[in-house]
Amino acid sequence: MARGQTYPSERQFFTDDRTGVRITKLTAFPTVNSKLYFHINAFTPDSNTLVFKSYQYAKRDSRVDVFKVNTDGMGLAQLTDRPYVNGAMVSYDGNWLYFVDEGYFRRVSMHTYEEETISYLEPLTWFAESASMTYDDKQYFVEATLKNGRRGIARFTTDGKEAEVLFEHSDITHTQVEPTEGKVIAFQCGPDQQNRNIWLIDSDGSNLRPLELPYGNGHWMWIGGTKQIMSNLEKELQGIAVMSEGDAAPEMYVHGEHYWHASSSMDGQWMVSDTNWPDHGIHLINVATKKHKVLCYPNSSSCHPQWTHPHPSFSPDGKMIVYNSDVTGIPHIYLAAIPDEMLEELAR
Repeated sequence: MARGQTYPSERQFFTDDRTGVRITKLTAFPTVNSKLYFHINAFTPDSNTLVFKSYQYAKRDSRVDVFKVNTDGMGLAQLTDRPYVNGAMVSYDGNWLYFVDEGYFRRVSMHTYEEETISYLEPLTWFAESASMTYDDKQYFVEATLKNGRRGIARFTTDGKEAEVLFEHSDITHTQVEPTEGKVIAFQCGPDQQNRNIWLIDSDGSNLRPLELPYGNGHWMWIGGTKQIMSNLEKELQGIAVMSEGDAAPEMYVHGEHYWHASSSMDGQWMVSDTNWPDHGIHLINVATKKHKVLCYPNSSSCHPQWTHPHPSFSPDGKMIVYNSDVTGIPHIYLAAIPDEMLEELAR
């Protein structure tokens, strides 16, 4: 397999047998196929194309390639062919796939498949994840294991002029830059004695402080350009909370299910979350009314490997939800079309 190679469509169409929602199964090849993590941009801005990860063979440390596919299931093509592609993310203008590869910061054209090397950071090892970018596509952030054994947050400018490890710690996960200005970076660490596990730093790596949101379960993201953070809560608390830095207390948005991984639409008007222990399906949530309803049932095993977690997220136009499921016994990528009548019902 090589960068730029195209493949026949693997799409299948069906409807959820309980909700009637139309589902497109985008992958069918019998290997692990997994969507990007729920807070990482995987779509082009026209919502016509998304990218995903595909394992080359059935081995737990298999090499991973990144592919793109149109949301109608056509246009399947390979974007990467390097052995250590990590931190993959589509630029917000839809023109590039950015990633890191053993300290090298690279990009591949979504159109011509040409690859460019932008810059290099010597302290980074091959293991990197949780990429994020500013909306203007000028800054890329990624967390990585460093050669000194610690975890670090790296910042690259996409013009190639700057590359630095701006923060180090023994425990860093789920790193995300606030996308509108790029002045604040949030990451997970802990929890501490007050059960806080989301921490903030300034863009120069200084001013470490906690977000005063306790009992998060580690699954959270910035809500579009609102500068608010949404977080699923631990199982016993059964809900999703929202908070901005400086707020006196978080605001609870939904209760009653074990919401597991939630994400927001880019305009901040909608949330979507999978559920577990037990699985009550993928829920669509209106932020203004706080009403929610089951969109579909992924029926995934939801065990420890990340590709068994649905990790639902929105297309940029807010009309589709992409998620993982291993309901067939092999992890694949699914796309659920949100019915207009469901959006109208939850907005009332």
